[in-house]
Amino acid sequence: MRPRVVALAIGTAFGFVLSWAQVSDPEIIRRMLLLREVDVFLIMASAIAVAAIGLQILKRSQATAVVTREPVAWTVARPSWRHVAGSAIFGVGWALAGTCPGPMAAMIGEGHLGGLFVAAGVLAGIGVQNRAVRRAMGGSAVLGEPGATCV
Repeated sequence: MRPRVVALAIGTAFGFVLSWAQVSDPEIIRRMLLLREVDVFLIMASAIAVAAIGLQILKRSQATAVVTREPVAWTVARPSWRHVAGSAIFGVGWALAGTCPGPMAAMIGEGHLGGLFVAAGVLAGIGVQNRAVRRAMGGSAVLGEPGATCV
C-alpha cells in the first residue's frame, strides 16, 4: 500500500464522518463556541479518548504502523510559550472562521465556498510561519526540510 493512497482513503472517510456529524457547518461550530451545543465537544472528547487508549495499547505492545512499518512511539515535550501562542491563534481563527482544517476540507468537498476562503487563510498562515522560521534560522531552512523545526 502506498502511504498517499492510504492517506487519501482515510482522509475521505474522515471527511465523510465530519460532514455526517455536521461539524462542517459553521452554525454548528458557532453554537458550540457559544456553549449552546455540546455535540462537537462530545465528538472531540470521544476521539481523544479512543486515540489515547488505542495509542497506549499500541505503544505498550510494541506495534508498528500498518503503512510505514515504523514503531508506534513518541516523546513528551514540556509545553512552552509557542504552544500557548499557537493555541491562541488557532482558537481565534476557529472562532472567526467557524471551522478548523479538518472541517474546512469537508466544507470544500461539500461545495461550500466559505471553505475555500478558510483554506486560503490556512495557506497564508503556513507561508507566514515558514518565513518566520527561515528568518529565525538565517534564511537556510524551510519547514519540511531535514533539520527544520518550528519556533
